[in-house]
Formats: sequence, structure tokens, C-alpha cells
Amino acid sequence: MQAKIEKMKKDSAYHSASLKYWNREAGVKRRQGGLTRGLSRSKSDAYSKALWVLGKGRLAQEGIYKQKAKISRYADKTGVSRSNRYNVAAYKKILDKQRQIESTLNNTFGRNMDIAHQMITRNHNAQVAKNRASLGARPEYGMPVMMPPKDRAGQMFANLQLGMSIGKLFMPG
Repeated sequence: MQAKIEKMKKDSAYHSASLKYWNREAGVKRRQGGLTRGLSRSKSDAYSKALWVLGKGRLAQEGIYKQKAKISRYADKTGVSRSNRYNVAAYKKILDKQRQIESTLNNTFGRNMDIAHQMITRNHNAQVAKNRASLGARPEYGMPVMMPPKDRAGQMFANLQLGMSIGKLFMPG
């Protein structure tokens, strides 16, 4: 009887631990969905920031194109052509500004975007690992409870003895 009680306790503890694990597992699945949404939003935010920089760069290039259009090789008042070196310094300044803008855009969509994606990915992986660690280990049943052996031969002899004692009551003698 003691072994049956022990087995019932062990079964009850195992089922309780299994239910707790299942509940933690459901929570982990819910958080996993949130982490995936967070990853997508982070990547989208990084891309939006890069697009904002691109817009600023195009706005700056628009100003450069306007400056370029104002440069002329002709004298303003007379309309006579000047030397081929006329306004070269101004043109070089414009080209330098354009180079700076293009360099910024290349860095934004190249190196900086890669750094942002690496940071986002590492953060996501750390959060996923933390989420998985919160789940814990699965419950284990452990060693089975040993039942005491049944003494079938002893039981048979006890039944025979009981039968013989009952039989003696009905025997004359």
C-alpha cells in the first residue's frame, strides 16, 4: 500500500511539473512572436533612418545642382567668354560638396547599415536565448517506484490452510 501511495505522489508531482512546463512553453511562444515583431520593427526603423538621410542628401544635391547651373564661363555684363580656368575653384567646391554627400550616403547604406543590422541581430539573438532560458528544463519522471513483490505461492498456501480449517469444521471426528 505504501508503494502505491508513493507512486501516486510521484505521478501527481510529475503531472504538476508537466503542466507548469506547458504553461511556460506557451508564454515562450507568445514572447517569441513579440521578439520577431521587434526584430522586424528594428530593421524597419534602421531602414527608415537611412531613407531619411538619403532624402537629406538629395535635398543637398538639389542645392548643388542649382549652384552648378549658376556657374558660367561668360562674363556677367559683357557676355564675352573668359578663360577656360574661369570659375574652376567654385566648380571644385561644388564637386567637393557632392563627394561629401555621396560618401555620407554610401556609408549610410553600406557600413552604417551593416553595423545597425549586426547590432539588431545580436540583440535579437540575446533576447531569444534569454526567452529560451526562461523555459527551463523539461520535467523528468525519474526512477520508477518499486512495488513490493507479490508472494503468490505464500498466498496459495494461506488459502489452502484456510480451506482446510473450514473443511475440518465439517468433518466428523
